Amino acid sequence: MKRLAVIAATVLAATALSIAPASAHAALQSSNPAENAALDAAPDEVTLTFNQAVQSNFATVTVISPDGIDWAASDPAVDGSTVTVDLDGLGAAGEYTIGYRVVSADGHPITGSVPFQLTQPSPAAATPPTTNLDFTNEAAQAAPQDTEVVEDDSGFPIWIIAVVVVAVGASGVLFALRKRTH
Repeated sequence: MKRLAVIAATVLAATALSIAPASAHAALQSSNPAENAALDAAPDEVTLTFNQAVQSNFATVTVISPDGIDWAASDPAVDGSTVTVDLDGLGAAGEYTIGYRVVSADGHPITGSVPFQLTQPSPAAATPPTTNLDFTNEAAQAAPQDTEVVEDDSGFPIWIIAVVVVAVGASGVLFALRKRTH
């Protein structure tokens, strides 16, 4: 009986020590336009590529001009790990910011931004799009000003499960040993 208790304790300890938190959140791999790119003409679209698939129903992409206008002309289209938004030109020359918020396959929201420069004003500068500016500007302002992945760790902490497994296992071992000695 003692051997069984020792084996059970060893298995439980090994299991508890091998439990690690998930670290498979999506991360931005590349963008088009690339970070800090200098463009002479406005691109037709913006493409963001992540290291894993992202959920299509929660993707948000903005393309904000120096004067705060969002030039994204469509809702984001998600194809696996690629998110694309159409543009209808851009405005004045200056720094633009691609702001994004996506949800990785494991449910964690990922936000960030990618700056790029437009060196020549776009011919479409007089007609900015009118798509939901209040919401998208808020999302762009809330996005960090770098391409670092921001993780939302609001999920259930795995270490609590590990503690419960160890406690239950230790209680079972102690109960088995106590019963055997009486």
